[in-house]
Amino acid sequence: MRYAIVELHDVSPFYKEEVYNAIEFLEKLGIEKFSLLLIPNFRGEYAINRYVPFLSFIEKTKQEIIMHGYTHTGKKRIQYFLYTYGEGEFVEGDLEETYRKLEKAVEIFQAMQLDTKVFVPPAWIGSPWLDDLLYSFGFLGVGYRGKIRNLQSGEDIKSPVLTFSNRHGLSYISIKTVPILFKLFDRYPVLRLALHTADFRDRRKIALWRLILTKTKKKGG
Repeated sequence: MRYAIVELHDVSPFYKEEVYNAIEFLEKLGIEKFSLLLIPNFRGEYAINRYVPFLSFIEKTKQEIIMHGYTHTGKKRIQYFLYTYGEGEFVEGDLEETYRKLEKAVEIFQAMQLDTKVFVPPAWIGSPWLDDLLYSFGFLGVGYRGKIRNLQSGEDIKSPVLTFSNRHGLSYISIKTVPILFKLFDRYPVLRLALHTADFRDRRKIALWRLILTKTKKKGG
């Protein structure tokens, strides 16, 4: 691993306390640069333009803000059971529906003068037309589970994601497997460390993230 990207997923007023704790955690560890994956309107109930103090806090961190879906909700699909359970927002819907979701998300960001050129779909799952629609809205990059895609050139950078599950049963399994995967992923030039706000409800995950981030810093990632 030559380079590590630290990401905080599911940034939303819904997870306000977890967001505050996560950012404090990263700052205390001396992580100078990380990305905040901000959900424009979590579950259709937490539009960020209605939570100005929260948004002001996010902006004051001076960290990169990335658009993370629109509502972060979708139908439960058995084929994606291992990856998500009702959060694969852009798996479903035709081209027109996907366009409307992106349009609403972009409108919220623009109303709050938030500028981002990178998009990460919830659960890292897209659709056949997502890339083209993102590019039409001015996005330059999109992050999927195993790669980061340059929307201008179409080039992919192989980049696995290290993350915990926060679902019953799978959560325990991920706690056991993430340290192993951290070693296996070391052969990749770019590794994404995807912290989720819900991780900060679990002391075991916090401890493991502290260990992983500390080791990453020592490697110069």
